[in-house]
Amino acid sequence: MGFFSFRRAVLIGCAALLLTGAARFGVHKFLSSSRGKAMVADRLGTAFGMPVEVSEVSVQDGESSFGFRVMDPADPRAEVLNVPSASTDIGTADFVTGRVAPSTLHVKNPALTLRISTDGNVLTPIPSLPGTSEAFPAVVVDGARLSMRQEGRPNFAVSGVNVKLTPNGDRIIVSGSVNDPKWGSWSINGEFRGDRAGWVELVGTNAPLDRQLLETVPFLPSGAFDDMHLVGRAAVKVRLTLTATRDVQPSVEIRPTLALFGVPLGPCFRLVPTSDGYYFAPTR
Repeated sequence: MGFFSFRRAVLIGCAALLLTGAARFGVHKFLSSSRGKAMVADRLGTAFGMPVEVSEVSVQDGESSFGFRVMDPADPRAEVLNVPSASTDIGTADFVTGRVAPSTLHVKNPALTLRISTDGNVLTPIPSLPGTSEAFPAVVVDGARLSMRQEGRPNFAVSGVNVKLTPNGDRIIVSGSVNDPKWGSWSINGEFRGDRAGWVELVGTNAPLDRQLLETVPFLPSGAFDDMHLVGRAAVKVRLTLTATRDVQPSVEIRPTLALFGVPLGPCFRLVPTSDGYYFAPTR
């Protein structure tokens, strides 16, 4: 290669670096602007099928972070989901090239609020679960809070929810834990298939048998716990099975841990369906 050819190659290389740097700077500046946030909000809104407000967008090399709120279409002032901080492995170069497909998503301290009617119907719109045939990132959720407001009963709330959603072939594996000051410690396990069917199981080995607290649990009839002697604590297993048609089939087992000489002082209970809803019946 001659001197002039070498010089030309160097100049072209420098120009390419400058253009790439300018493009990256432009992407970062645009996404941080009000127009950029509106564009991100529009894309998130399309994904959720609900109005979205974006509060922050930051794009760096190899990572982007953002904060947003999802609003209820029926009431623009009602907040459904608040995500103060989320990050993905999408960087500036991905936006420049258009390859916006994250493989990881980390969400910190989100808050989800659902409205439920008196008869147990969920009034808050909920987006469909993605099928595992689609590209699904590995999701980590730390410190989530869940609130359910059912008409005619006290609000249900649980905090300290940590969940991982890990793609594995045609399945999504669910794992995690709950550490709530009132509800205690629970483990979370489950899986979903490509047709969106699957299950989630919550297990607590030392859950409180507090009537006032249990009566905040949504979807159950007001007299669901009338036949139970609620004293002390219990080992509880809750399993929610989701069908491909999005029907939820619950299963609950409660085994009181209070015992005398190793013999439980109270009976065990399980959730049974009736024509009026679900109730707890003794298993012995």
